[in-house]
Amino acid sequence: MLSRVTKRRLEELRHELTERDNAILEALRDCRYLTGQQIVRLYFGGNAESQTAQFSAAYRCLNRLRDYGLIKSLQRRIGGVRAGSGSYVWRLTQAGFRLLHMYSADRQIHKPYREPSLTFLSHTLLISEAWVQLTEICAKHDFVIAGVQFEPDSWRYYFARLGKTDTLKPDLYAAIRSDGYEDHWFIEIDRDTETVARILEKCERYIHYQRTGAEQQQSGVFPYVVWIVPDARRKNSLISHISKER
Repeated sequence: MLSRVTKRRLEELRHELTERDNAILEALRDCRYLTGQQIVRLYFGGNAESQTAQFSAAYRCLNRLRDYGLIKSLQRRIGGVRAGSGSYVWRLTQAGFRLLHMYSADRQIHKPYREPSLTFLSHTLLISEAWVQLTEICAKHDFVIAGVQFEPDSWRYYFARLGKTDTLKPDLYAAIRSDGYEDHWFIEIDRDTETVARILEKCERYIHYQRTGAEQQQSGVFPYVVWIVPDARRKNSLISHISKER
């Protein structure tokens, strides 16, 4: 495997990569992390092949991109060894990032890589899973994803009280088009690790941001705020506390 991919080699790879190769690289850039199973569902599940054949095709592709030096799997696997090849977690390498931005006017900087903590990785993969499921639902019902933003692109900066700048940090933003309508969503992934007080504080930030009118000026509407929770107990708890605070 290449340890350092030269600019000349990246130029060659730009002409060798397929449309699906580029889509996988872009997804890893945006999501930061995807499991092998998520990649299969996104890019290898749209045909009549068996699941075994889909995984085989996916891992031939992923191993090729890895050998090019564009992607890499983490040492940590989700679900352990028994979960099979789908448990590998993939990320973009610096070379992969450079390839995607070779001729981009957007001079993004690829930060030095650090192995993520299990907490951060789990939360990031849940955000990725929300996007994967949203993509699957749209494909099934002929909806169109008109726009999607992952962190930090999903963040909104606004003037809070006393003229101070504040930041709203949704986990995910998505706009879905269907039947001539467009629905906008701010999505929050809740793992029941935050206190209710922290959740209510974030709800208040959404209210403050809504009152600025900044989002409405851009899209004409303020997005629904959706909290995805792990179980009914957490759901009922948040509903109860939010209703009281309203």
